[in-house]
Amino acid sequence: MELSIEILIKRSLKLYMKYGIRSVSMDDVAHELSVSKKTLYQMVKDKTDLVEKCIMLISEMTDMSGFCMDPKMNVIEKHIFIYKHITRMLSEINPSFEFDLKKYYPEQHLLFIKNRRQHIYDKMRIDLKQGIEEGYFREDINIDKLTILNIIRIESFKETDIFEIYDVKIIDLLDELFNYHLHGIATSKGIEEYMKLTKDKN
Repeated sequence: MELSIEILIKRSLKLYMKYGIRSVSMDDVAHELSVSKKTLYQMVKDKTDLVEKCIMLISEMTDMSGFCMDPKMNVIEKHIFIYKHITRMLSEINPSFEFDLKKYYPEQHLLFIKNRRQHIYDKMRIDLKQGIEEGYFREDINIDKLTILNIIRIESFKETDIFEIYDVKIIDLLDELFNYHLHGIATSKGIEEYMKLTKDKN
């Protein structure tokens, strides 16, 4: 299989997310792709360039603007879908990935954080407004403040050692957090729909 820049970026990102950025050298990337380092440097200038391209790919992966565009889906269904997407991404990322990015590639880290926050902010505001219009979410919620709180909440999962201290899995806590979140913003109609959908999945 001929190596393309797209394959290089995707495979490199997979290595970085699994093992962390610092521990993965360009030699490791070349070995993973069964090519020479010379071939890699024909596609990227250096490791920093490769990391930057990987961050741009993450931005595309976390862009939720195109998620759940099916007009038949109500906002509760969309919330469940997005929650599962975020849970999967958080569980697949090695904690050292963002630590390495912040310490050794600060400019790329700022871009990473900026893109992630913007994607979450834009998508959540749209969905909260839809939920209010559909009668699934309470009319008295403060959309802007709730959106910011959710960004803080999501980011806090990557900045704590609580999982190691209490020997708990991030997925289990996210399940409970999502349940807590829905019950906090939903109307009786929204909770009824949520219970119906989650019961159907079990």
